[in-house]
Amino acid sequence: MQGEARFFDPLTAMWASGVFLSCLLVLATVNIGSPRKWRVLRQAAFRARLGQQILREEVDTSDRNVLGLLAVAVAAIAMLLWQAAMVFQGQAPAYWMIFLAVAAALLAQALLLQLVAWIARTDTGITEYIYTGALLHAALGIVALPISMLAAYRPEMRDWLIAIGLGLLAIGLLYRWLRGALIGLGEGVPVRYILLYICAAEIGPLALALDALLNSTAQLS
Repeated sequence: MQGEARFFDPLTAMWASGVFLSCLLVLATVNIGSPRKWRVLRQAAFRARLGQQILREEVDTSDRNVLGLLAVAVAAIAMLLWQAAMVFQGQAPAYWMIFLAVAAALLAQALLLQLVAWIARTDTGITEYIYTGALLHAALGIVALPISMLAAYRPEMRDWLIAIGLGLLAIGLLYRWLRGALIGLGEGVPVRYILLYICAAEIGPLALALDALLNSTAQLS
C-alpha cells in the first residue's frame, strides 16, 4: 500500500539547518574569545560615530572575531534573501550564489573605499566608515539570523517575519548611508562628493545586484 506523499519544505532542508548551526557556533566562539565585541557592536548600532579612542583600540578589520561576525552576517542576510525569493517568488537561485553575491558586494565596497583613500592620499574618515560599516553589517546579520530561523521553522509566520527582516535590512542600509554622510561632513568632505560616492558606489551596485537577483529568479520560471 502506497503511503501519502509527504510535503517537503525547502526552508527546513538539512543544509539550511547546517547554516544556522554554523552561525550559532561562530557567535558562541566570538562570545568566548572576545566578549567586549558585543559592546562595540552596540555602540556601532546606536552611535553616529564611534570616537577616536574606540577606533584606536578596536579598529582591525583583519581581527578574526570581526571576520567571524561578518561571515555570520553574510550567511544570515543571504539566507533571508533566499527565503524571501522562495516565499514571495516561489523559487530562487542557489543559496551559495546569493551568499557569494552578498560577500562580493561587501568586499567590493571596502576595496573601493581603500582605493579612494589611496588615490586621494588621505583618510578623511574612510577607515572609520569601513570599520563602522563592517560592524553595522555584523549587527544586521545578528538581527537577521533569528528572523530567518523563525521563518524556516514557523511556516505560519513566514510572510510577515521575512517582510520585517527585509524592512530592517533596508533601514540598515539607509542608516549606513546617513552615517557615511555624517562621517564625511565631520571630516570636512564636500556634500557633493558624499552624494556622488553614495549614488555611484552604494546605491548603483545595490540596484544592479537586486536586478541580477530578480533576473536570475525569473529565468528559473
